[in-house]
Amino acid sequence: MWRGNWLSYVYAGIGVLLLVGAFVLLYPVRHTEGFATDLRINVGANLLDLVLAALVLQPLILFLSRNAVKRRHRLDYRAVIKRIEAADGQVDIWKHWTGLLEGRHERNFTNAVVRALERGVRFRIVLTDPSSPAAAERARQVAPTDALGLMRQNIERVGALLDRIPAAHQDLFTVRISRSGPAHALYRVDDWLSYGVFGDRRVSESSQREVRVRGDLGELALEAFENRWKGPGLLTSAEHDRMRLRLEVNGQAAEHDLRYVLHEGEHWVNVNPSALAQAFHPDHAVVGDGERRWVLAEASPATRERVGALYAAKYGPDQGAVLLRLIGA
Repeated sequence: MWRGNWLSYVYAGIGVLLLVGAFVLLYPVRHTEGFATDLRINVGANLLDLVLAALVLQPLILFLSRNAVKRRHRLDYRAVIKRIEAADGQVDIWKHWTGLLEGRHERNFTNAVVRALERGVRFRIVLTDPSSPAAAERARQVAPTDALGLMRQNIERVGALLDRIPAAHQDLFTVRISRSGPAHALYRVDDWLSYGVFGDRRVSESSQREVRVRGDLGELALEAFENRWKGPGLLTSAEHDRMRLRLEVNGQAAEHDLRYVLHEGEHWVNVNPSALAQAFHPDHAVVGDGERRWVLAEASPATRERVGALYAAKYGPDQGAVLLRLIGA
């Protein structure tokens, strides 16, 4: 009780001290000529000051603070985790990858998430597909940092976190993978929002701006996030990781959840090892969602090399991957 309302007790104590001080100073001179008149004038003037402060100054200060911006040289991940521990509404994260899921902070972050979900806090997280052109551009900008590895690690760890979350709270924790990079690095916890712009393209978290969600800047930053969240092309972790296909050979069918990668708008799937025999059968057919039919085709060595590089960016090096292209039957 005391810890939660300590500031109220401080204000009450100051008020009591002021009343006692006023009494000590005024009581000895209460019989002075004109004392009652001067006292009424001073009390009335103070009441007028209070009314002006409440009706004019306080709203003005609140209006100005609505758009206040605090600039930080670096995002303090521990402070973000503490805010999540105290959150009671909404947490949003929009990054290529976030340091909250790296080694130093992962444990504290995941524990804070689990406890926040028990309080009904909602999470929305957007990360970047490491095989996308946006990821390749970001990796070039921050070299020699292994950006693709960090993006891949983020997606793996957020998947592990999803497995840890109880079924009753799964709908509160939503993760999406995007092939387009974020407009800015965004962290939002309830009414607090911190964003880093990519003006200095090498780093996004060295110059942070903390604003209120209900302020003009906060609304603009959050609007960009909302537009991306509701826009096309976002995938769940499961959709990003696997593609379900049914392979048919001479009337016999088998379903497979295959790893895949996109290259120039086309899907390339790794058929090794589960679908290897069916994929190379001359009479095979592939059926996807909506009964759309494809066949699997090989490509030139140069194309395979480019696709293999994208596959390695998404899943890590895999010497045994056999990548075939889905083409319309």
